[in-house]
Amino acid sequence: MKETKLSVSEVFYSIQGEGITTGYPSVFVRLGGCNLMCGGMGTQFDGELHNDATWRCDTIEVWMKALSKPITEILNEEHHQALKNKAHLIITGGEPLMQQTAIVNFILHLKEIYPDLYIEIETNGTIKPNDELKLLVNQWNCSPKLANSGNDISMYLNRTTIVEFNKLNTQFKFVVTTEEDWREIQNIYLPLIDKDKVWLMPSGENQELLNNSKQVVAELVKENYLKFTNRLHIEIWNKKTGV
Repeated sequence: MKETKLSVSEVFYSIQGEGITTGYPSVFVRLGGCNLMCGGMGTQFDGELHNDATWRCDTIEVWMKALSKPITEILNEEHHQALKNKAHLIITGGEPLMQQTAIVNFILHLKEIYPDLYIEIETNGTIKPNDELKLLVNQWNCSPKLANSGNDISMYLNRTTIVEFNKLNTQFKFVVTTEEDWREIQNIYLPLIDKDKVWLMPSGENQELLNNSKQVVAELVKENYLKFTNRLHIEIWNKKTGV
């Protein structure tokens, strides 16, 4: 049966704040649900860090609340106007690939209106995309997790899926707080992915926390010839989402 609804947490028009398309006008569709809990199990209840996490997912309170919406009613007039003017569509979460069958139908619906629509999907790299979705997505923004996320490695590392994403147009964006995080990337992920696809991003859900880690990350990028991405939306608005 054709899936015609998505579990949606929020939709907003802004600019991409991270990675290779930083600064691009974009319509964000944030889907509900995730298969990880970054910040450690329990952070969704008390907002504190658990399980040795050094950072916390800054959209937990958003993606944990979602409404089921028909794919034809997800975007409003402002969003359609932005897409008409070549804004990117960014499907994010949570973990969007938990709903990938419905995402395919959503994209196909929009492609009928905007044939040249540029589509980015943000994912944690634990769920393999299906063949139909691979053909529809222009760019994958894959953010594999580390021990610093407070998740167990059995939850956040799927080597087969990471290798699959490496075959696609993917940027791998890692949230880094310390040099130990970089050593984990070297040991676990670099054998699986192309180094020139690696971006390091400082952790921090507000300007103060971001400032605490970005110099460490910048030095790691210089030393190891990688790429640095900041969090532009936090630099500008000091807000995590919806701006």
